[in-house]
Amino acid sequence: MTAFAALFHELLERYRTGATSGGVATSIPGVSFFWVGETIPRAPLLYNAGVVIIGQGFKIGYLGDRKFRYDSHTYLALGVPVPFECETHGTLDEPLLGIRVDINIPLLHELIAKFSSQLHIESNESASDPHVGLEPVSMDDSMLTATMRLLTCLRDPLDSKVLGVDAAKEVIYRVLRGPKGHVLYNLTQHQTPYAMVARSLERIHSEYREGLTVDDLARESAMSVSSFHRAFKKVTGDSPLQYIKKVRLDKAKSLLVHDKMRVNNVAFEVGYESPSQFSREFKRYYKVPPSEAHALAYN
Repeated sequence: MTAFAALFHELLERYRTGATSGGVATSIPGVSFFWVGETIPRAPLLYNAGVVIIGQGFKIGYLGDRKFRYDSHTYLALGVPVPFECETHGTLDEPLLGIRVDINIPLLHELIAKFSSQLHIESNESASDPHVGLEPVSMDDSMLTATMRLLTCLRDPLDSKVLGVDAAKEVIYRVLRGPKGHVLYNLTQHQTPYAMVARSLERIHSEYREGLTVDDLARESAMSVSSFHRAFKKVTGDSPLQYIKKVRLDKAKSLLVHDKMRVNNVAFEVGYESPSQFSREFKRYYKVPPSEAHALAYN
């Protein structure tokens, strides 16, 4: 076992409950740990913006006609939440182990303001391609060292409290220095279509229960409806209405699996007026009815 994997196993011993699979917030704000002790077939997945690092096991992602693998030799850097499909590969003896570091927009602005001229990052329109954030990046020595420093902080509560935020900041800094740094950099460039769509996504994720309209989202982004629609699809791979539906269904899955809510209550909670319509769309999207959502628990 590598030293890298050993640090993930220490987290597993600390955070694992009796569950085969699970996820928890760690003692460092914005850093979470997850484990999956089984193989989960291909199913829809929606990651929030952040950096995903796998310490053991692997996942296979599908987006459009692309197929990609991410594991302990790579990381993902997502500037915006992008829906895709994913297989998860882990076992009881060798579970998939990973951490996720959230994107903190004020922190990004701070880093860019201090170091942009030295970082030599430029806004890149290719970052508006939904494939970019889902292109695994090789884990180079500097990113590996930063990640191990973060994992080491998590060993000790006082280290986490005193050093944890800076350790997480170093991981984000290393992403900015890496080949996909512009994926994060573009979030700070307020007048670009990418950043405007990113702000619309924030609203969608916080107000998905409401009757959001494309007209309203376009107007808030200072775009025509047609321009907003094109920019939105370029960033996320979906139309605004398709994306809103996927967000609602993803939130519904979480309520069914983690909060154990009744199907009818979940339907209304995520913005559906008809439980029967919700059940049909949930089954069409996830390939299982809402009553069997537990099968999707930690994909």
